[in-house]
Amino acid sequence: MNLARLKTLAMVAQSGSISKAALELNLTQPAVTKHIQSLEEYYGRPLIDRSAREAVLTEEGQLLNRYVLEVLRLMYEAERALAKMSKTVQGSLRIGASSIPGQYILPLALGEFSRNYPEVDIAVEIGDTEQITRLVLENKVDLGLVGNAVKERQLECYPCAEDELVLILPPDHPLAQAEEIRAEDLCGEKMVWREIGSGTRKTVEGWLAQAGVKLGEKKGSVELGSTGAVVAAVEAGLGLSIVSIWAVVRPLAFKTLAVRRLKNLSMKRRLYVIQSTQNTRRPAQAFFDFILGDEGKCALDRVFTEIPWFPVQE
Repeated sequence: MNLARLKTLAMVAQSGSISKAALELNLTQPAVTKHIQSLEEYYGRPLIDRSAREAVLTEEGQLLNRYVLEVLRLMYEAERALAKMSKTVQGSLRIGASSIPGQYILPLALGEFSRNYPEVDIAVEIGDTEQITRLVLENKVDLGLVGNAVKERQLECYPCAEDELVLILPPDHPLAQAEEIRAEDLCGEKMVWREIGSGTRKTVEGWLAQAGVKLGEKKGSVELGSTGAVVAAVEAGLGLSIVSIWAVVRPLAFKTLAVRRLKNLSMKRRLYVIQSTQNTRRPAQAFFDFILGDEGKCALDRVFTEIPWFPVQE
């Protein structure tokens, strides 16, 4: 049985459309239809309900697809096992990363990875969590490092590096002089935000909502497309923000920002590595295993604990 035809059936089932399956598989629509017809001839059963407007699998098609998914999973596991047996990994590695891991964590990790795999060429693309997730789904990058857990059936998602979000504010802001700052103290303050698709922004808004804090919209609030721009805006006195602790090492050292933890709201989180369940490229698997480390212990946590650190006032 031709494995490509089985993959075609799985993609048609997943997308619910011949045209979408063709696009995902880089095939023509007639080629996809031919694959399905070949499977129907082989098994002697109709696999797609042709009376439906969409590509709906028949009962027989659904049964076959369950076995097909298991076959593809086993093939993927075999590829991973065989790749680990070889010490030589060559080729290109395409990594997508959201702002925090891409700008502040990934560069530190890539140094060690490159020493272990010197024949791998690496390209990194930075975007927000939604953009990186889409790139992984579209197979435009091999894997992604993002700030939020991603729930997609065709993706593997594992927690990796540790992160903590902190409040940043101009040193001369009245709150910077307070003995403690609580989440509700931010109400009415002008805020500087990342863009809507940012994983950091989603996380912050979720935590504040759980704490019963609704900041609302205040005139003069600022929305920017990168964490670096947010930090610079706060340094310029445009408002307050909540950002990753990774982003404020230098500003805190030069005392251009006040950096505080909120008294009644813990803002520690995990970052996540995502990869397509069907990605079997060896450089990608090598980096995936490197990130997760032995027995699921993330190698990036070592980066977090080994960098020169600093105290943040409660």
